[in-house]
Amino acid sequence: MPIQVSDYKWHQTDDNILLILDLHRTSPKNVDIVTTNSYLKVSFLPYIFEVFLCHFIDTDKSSAKIAKGHIELSLAKEISSPWKELGLKLTKEEQQMKRAEAILDLERQEQETLKKNKDERNRRERFAVARQIAEDDRSLEERKKRIENEKEEFLKQSDGGDHSCTLAEAQEIVDKPDLRRRLSSTCSEEGSCVVREVDYDGDGEDSLYYSSTENLHVMNRAKLERVENANRKQRKSNSLRNAASKEKEGKKVAIPAVRQNSSIKVKFTPRVFPTPKRESCEKEEQDWLVAQSGYESKSQKDITEDSGVDYYKEKAISLFNNKDFRGCVNAYTEALKLSPLDASFYSNRAAANLALNNLHHAINDCSKALELLTPPNQENSKSRLLCHIRRGTAFVHLSLLAEGLVDYQAAHQLSPNDESLKKDMERIQAILMTSTDTADSSDEESDDDFEGSGENSPPSVCS
Repeated sequence: MPIQVSDYKWHQTDDNILLILDLHRTSPKNVDIVTTNSYLKVSFLPYIFEVFLCHFIDTDKSSAKIAKGHIELSLAKEISSPWKELGLKLTKEEQQMKRAEAILDLERQEQETLKKNKDERNRRERFAVARQIAEDDRSLEERKKRIENEKEEFLKQSDGGDHSCTLAEAQEIVDKPDLRRRLSSTCSEEGSCVVREVDYDGDGEDSLYYSSTENLHVMNRAKLERVENANRKQRKSNSLRNAASKEKEGKKVAIPAVRQNSSIKVKFTPRVFPTPKRESCEKEEQDWLVAQSGYESKSQKDITEDSGVDYYKEKAISLFNNKDFRGCVNAYTEALKLSPLDASFYSNRAAANLALNNLHHAINDCSKALELLTPPNQENSKSRLLCHIRRGTAFVHLSLLAEGLVDYQAAHQLSPNDESLKKDMERIQAILMTSTDTADSSDEESDDDFEGSGENSPPSVCS
């Protein structure tokens, strides 16, 4: 919104009003003034001054001057009389009507100015055309007078000689505009005029032959010679062409043999694109391959299948206690190759995956272990308890609170006296009841507030 300027000064005489506005340190290049006979607006962004004049002014006699730091407006009064106020105090509706009237007045003034300029341009064009026509008429008149003077001079020269020629022949000679002649003639008594010498100011090589009547014959002979030479050259070229064609007809032209059909063989060089390496895991993979080669060689030499399972189991427990969870996962994977129906291996590998935050792998391992722990009985209750706790913890960390609550309830049924397990289950139930946005709220609560039971923090490996 522009800032309305209210600090201004004005003075008046009987014929003029002097209005002074402060520019408020703005650039004088940005000043825009709009004025009509009853409206004045001065815009110098971000400031604006607007006034609806009490009386009419003469815009043609008014002027504006931009001085250093202020604007001076000289407004000529339409009627010489003192003003009590500079502007009228109007409501918003009245101001809007006045602005609309000012816009119409400006459009009318612009149309009048355009019409006036157009009329002035048309007047100047008509004046220029009239001047050009008058100049052409004057030039034509001067040319006619010059021709008449030349006729009179020629007639005077003809009358002063010993002989005279007819007026029609003299008129014909003088009227030719392209030839300027100096005549030295003798006219017979019968009235015939014989031209002895004519000086011709023409263009081109033919002008050389107009110096006398004899040279006219020379010009004709030269033209005839040129035409004859051209004809002679044409006849010679035609005879040579005919001779060449006859000689060509006499010889037998050898026709080239038809080209043999063939095919182009294209051989492509095979290109082998190597499989891209996963650089982020390259070191771990190389270490694992070295460890596997050592395990394989040792298993082939020193251990049987049963002792190999025990070896991988002991190695996995040792790696888990040393917090080498990745090596623990690898060791249990090798143990499962030798004993794929051992549920404890899946459950313990789920604990290692849970420590590595491999939540989906942990859920899959727990589900596989629960499938193998059937039928449920008192002997496998501890293993099923650990599987439910680990799978429920993975579900909670994945913000799947409802699924996690089901596993914790199953674990609570297997161990109803475990207070930490009971507290975890109640905390999950409270989060589900009070959460408005399950996805966002459950993620925050599960990461910040939920710590897990003693059985799961940190995840343990069952023996």
